[in-house]
Amino acid sequence: MKKIILSLLAAVLCGLGASAQRFQLPDASKAPGEIRVLCIGNSFTYVHDTDVMLRQIAQSQGVNIQIGKFLAGGYTFGGHLKNENSRKAVEFGGYDIAFLQDQSSNPARYARDKDRQVYDDFKALKENVKAYSPDCKVFLERTWGYSGSENAQGFGTCENLDKYLKKGTRKMARKAHTKISPIGAAFVKASAQRPDIKLLGPDDHHQSLEGAYLKACVNYLVITRRPFSGEVDCCGVDPETAAFLRKVAGRTVLGK
Repeated sequence: MKKIILSLLAAVLCGLGASAQRFQLPDASKAPGEIRVLCIGNSFTYVHDTDVMLRQIAQSQGVNIQIGKFLAGGYTFGGHLKNENSRKAVEFGGYDIAFLQDQSSNPARYARDKDRQVYDDFKALKENVKAYSPDCKVFLERTWGYSGSENAQGFGTCENLDKYLKKGTRKMARKAHTKISPIGAAFVKASAQRPDIKLLGPDDHHQSLEGAYLKACVNYLVITRRPFSGEVDCCGVDPETAAFLRKVAGRTVLGK
């Protein structure tokens, strides 16, 4: 009974968190060697503060990352284009890397239903980023499949949703000449090898602490393109589990 109550409480808290917002700009002055990262997305980024984990992991590896962000629960790229704080984050400019994360099933709908608006909004947001940060490398995040929301958002199963997310993200990135952060691919690999590690929370939708850590590891490797070394911040994750997730991230991004 106690476990059931705790699970229900966690689900409620996760649901509350999914409607929140996070807005932050980097410091005005940029330090030598600093990497400036823009994060635009929603609860698939801010639940368990994956962007904060990214910075902590980087710091433990001697890499200085400063983050600008606007994250809002349920937001699509179209919503970000209309939001004043999202525009402020983009227009701050000077970013080296941008991670753009759409509403959790939009890329899948683009692939299956040919929803043109999904791509048009992504392209417009990407062009806005490049207008204020011309040298920025833009990454479209491939997020993960899930089954905990209305029949997997109408895709039937987690696996089917993931299949279309992969296809849609790839097509959108190729068409807009951007890169992909393969987070969903890492989730699939980790779940296949260690199904005992729950990458999704009690709602079977949002990332668990472990899922957030895996996402942060993937994005760190996407930025640096070099393997982890020495002591790496585990960000509250069990050290053995964290080490496994880092290995999966390395195989997914670097092939080793």
